Amino acid sequence: MSDKPNYNLITMSDPDSATAEAFRTLRTNISLKDIDSKTKVINVISAVAKESKSTTIINLAYVYSQLGKNVLLIDLDLRLPTIHKKLNLKNECGITELLTNNANWNDCVVHYLPRFDVLLSGGKNPYSTELIQSEAFGKLINKLRDTYDLVLIDCPPIGLVTDGIITSTIADGTILCVASNRADRKDLEKAKDLLDQFDVNVLGVVMTRMPVGNRYYYKYKYKYDYSYRYYYNKPEDKKKK
Repeated sequence: MSDKPNYNLITMSDPDSATAEAFRTLRTNISLKDIDSKTKVINVISAVAKESKSTTIINLAYVYSQLGKNVLLIDLDLRLPTIHKKLNLKNECGITELLTNNANWNDCVVHYLPRFDVLLSGGKNPYSTELIQSEAFGKLINKLRDTYDLVLIDCPPIGLVTDGIITSTIADGTILCVASNRADRKDLEKAKDLLDQFDVNVLGVVMTRMPVGNRYYYKYKYKYDYSYRYYYNKPEDKKKK
């Protein structure tokens, strides 16, 4: 791990900020909803790309580790992985090699911080959906349930590929990330239909990219409402100087 502060991991680089506090609030809301602590595998998805999904999941992983929980973060976006970039890691070995028996667990897992492990995506594989649907993946997730207190999975947008929906049926719960003033209503409705169709246990919606000047929302707000009654207008393009 680099000695330089990682501003993607704001809960660590700036723990007293309002944004960091919002992630702790998100952690609390999930815990309050899961009183019996049966939710051990959480899938984090978005409807489309660039909804701050990966930034959300790495900060959520960190704040859980701060409670003394043993946390594993899995980058399951096998097509366009970003976790290694955000955490300044080399993506040389990961879940792809693990599932295809080209590497063992100790070769792939990264002990990023105390109680915060990372399993990167690994090398490119043209059959990513087949890997996620494989018996080997299901067995791995069941094994990790016994190894870690919490497993967080970063999946690609469900509006683009089916990987996130497939993983949602395996996970104990799913969180949907939605970018404020960016998400399109049709994309959200499509995402909702998919989640309903597969009877996914949606824990809630995380609204990201909230205007910093808005004191109530600040940057992140966690909502339990799953009605998608919001309409997001696209911001006007800035005029070129």
